Amino acid sequence: MADLVRASSLVNIPELISELGGDPGSLLEEAGVSPFVVGDYNRFIPYSSLTTLVGRASEELGLPDFGLRVSRVQNLEMLGPIAVLARNADTVETALIGVIKYLHTYSPAIRADLRSEGHLARFSFAITPARMPYRQHLIELALGVILGMFRLLAGPGFRPLEVTFQHTRMSPTETYEEYFEAPIRFTAELNSLTFPARLLDRSIDGGDQQAHALARRFLSSHHRHLGVDEHVHELLDKLIPLGQADLHSIAAELLMHPRALQRRLAELGTSFEQIVTDWRRELAVELLRRPEMQLSEIAAQLGYAEQSVFTRSFRRWFGQTPLAYRRQLRDAGEPVLRRL
Repeated sequence: MADLVRASSLVNIPELISELGGDPGSLLEEAGVSPFVVGDYNRFIPYSSLTTLVGRASEELGLPDFGLRVSRVQNLEMLGPIAVLARNADTVETALIGVIKYLHTYSPAIRADLRSEGHLARFSFAITPARMPYRQHLIELALGVILGMFRLLAGPGFRPLEVTFQHTRMSPTETYEEYFEAPIRFTAELNSLTFPARLLDRSIDGGDQQAHALARRFLSSHHRHLGVDEHVHELLDKLIPLGQADLHSIAAELLMHPRALQRRLAELGTSFEQIVTDWRRELAVELLRRPEMQLSEIAAQLGYAEQSVFTRSFRRWFGQTPLAYRRQLRDAGEPVLRRL
């Protein structure tokens, strides 16, 4: 599960590729990313697909600074409720600690850290999987977004004292200095921004304590004690679109033997197969309400290898084909009640 990130990480990337003269459709296909999930916080993609998309776009466009260019058209909002938590914190330090604490809900493939020593503080970022294509491109993109985060929280005049990268330089030094407005160092120990520690105590303008509390409660719910059936459902959200959601894989994620998992589910009056069916049925109805999505694409999102298998399953669930159901939605002019 470490190789996952929310599809909101893709926001504005296809548009930027197109603006720069590239073909976003072919690059998305090469990276194994459906165009229909781009920008969707509730969907997951492999983190390696994100790195491949950015890295291959950099190569195709001949722009080694493509990661930095992406960071100019992205912002903290792609983190969803984490952004709400940060923007409504009382101080910069509280905001950064919240981002660090809950960053795994956005992607378990990344981590951040905040260290303060004397009058200096350092915010660092790392990609945790050992093998990741085009890692350096995503590091540059991430530090660019982190710079934007600091300017949002501390004010537009924020300037880091130093920016460091673990990788070697990919673009002219002036490109980095112009973007970060700070001294740059490569082949460093960390990927980081250094800044005055006093900045941590700065109040954030316009914060809303109620919004902060709501975001914190929402994010904290990810740490709640779940029943095993709820754990299975959450894993299906992440792994079915990636083709990794069979019984053995889910059981392995839960550190259980498949037979033990089935036994626990039976005690709850359900089964792995029933949970998968319910998950597919609910998502099928949601996706059919999106007229731009082809049936083959919906079938793939539901984890079916062939559209015909999806059609047979849908007919079994609802007594009609997906196409007929979509026509019914269109003719009614509003969502049709689901017969679950």
